[in-house]
Amino acid sequence: MKTDNNHKLKRIWTAALFVLSWILCLVTVNYPADHVLGYYPVLMYVMYSLMGAFSIAALVLIFLKKPLLSDILSFAVIACYFVMFGIIFIQRLLNGYVIFMPMMTISLFLLAIAAIATAVLLLANRKREGYLLAIVTFSFFTLSVVLESYPVAYDEVSEIYGNIKLVYFVAIIASSILGIINSAQMYKENK
Repeated sequence: MKTDNNHKLKRIWTAALFVLSWILCLVTVNYPADHVLGYYPVLMYVMYSLMGAFSIAALVLIFLKKPLLSDILSFAVIACYFVMFGIIFIQRLLNGYVIFMPMMTISLFLLAIAAIATAVLLLANRKREGYLLAIVTFSFFTLSVVLESYPVAYDEVSEIYGNIKLVYFVAIIASSILGIINSAQMYKENK
């Protein structure tokens, strides 16, 4: 019972941090100089809204005592993130903005596939394999956010915008670490 409560608490924190981070992403799109980074505001408005909605749904499902569906939605959120940046990188490549990034684009799509595969395995009740893949997906998600988010935003735009991005950067990192811990414990229990 205590273990179940611990898992529930970690799921709540993970989903709540995702909600905070994607809402912050949504309200900071195109503020004030996103064009410097070559972003695509319409795509980002749509994807951040979708990720925020999935995160809220994941949080609600925890309270409705449907933890498996909550986990699946969490990985749908991560898949959306990678797909979005994969699209952006492809657009940059087609426009000639990025000459040396095809491997990053491929990596983003591979991680999107990993997130979708995790959700499928969990949905198919293959919990051991699902949570093992979840640990890998959350780990690479954390790494990608470290490499992609805060340093670029802070260097290229205003200090206020950089500080706002720092908040969602910390929120995503924290939720990813919690996801790794939760996945590792669930994998151990389903071993």
